[in-house]
Amino acid sequence: MEKISLPLQPPEVSLPVVIAGAFVHGKENYITLGAFGIMSLQPPIVYISSMKSHYSNEGIRENGFFSVNVPPADLVQQADYCGLVSGRDVDKSKIFTTFYGSERLAPMIEECPVNFVCKVIRIVDLPYNEVFIGEIVEYYASKECLDNDKPDPEKIDPMVLAGPSYRCLGPLAGVAFGEGRAYRARLKGH
Repeated sequence: MEKISLPLQPPEVSLPVVIAGAFVHGKENYITLGAFGIMSLQPPIVYISSMKSHYSNEGIRENGFFSVNVPPADLVQQADYCGLVSGRDVDKSKIFTTFYGSERLAPMIEECPVNFVCKVIRIVDLPYNEVFIGEIVEYYASKECLDNDKPDPEKIDPMVLAGPSYRCLGPLAGVAFGEGRAYRARLKGH
């Protein structure tokens, strides 16, 4: 494949869409983010990145907790709206049904099939963004999205942000670790 050098700008690659929840000045607030990732499986550590000017950041810094909610594709309008408007100007707590974990640490969205409560363990200050690194302290999934007691990606129907578009998962490409084992076996056979 021929490679072409592109201008240095935010890369237009597929990024998971999540809605972060936080208490800001004692009230539930949500923000849609395309900058989320898992940093460690044991202990479970995730990050979210948000522009410094975002209203939710105040609450995350103040309370030390945030939630990560994975919206299904049928919430694309609400998720997009949450990323367009600021909690300073609009009460975003009314867009979704809020629920809480064992303690009221961070608001979560009932309509989202997967939810995490995260305790902030570090904040990384970048020129324009703050990266909140959090340890998952509670994990929830909608019962109807489980298969053999594990979240089923097809039932969750998560979205990714691909350039200017939201996309859904495509067909199964392969089985994790099984494809690599098959490739290794093929290499040994040569």
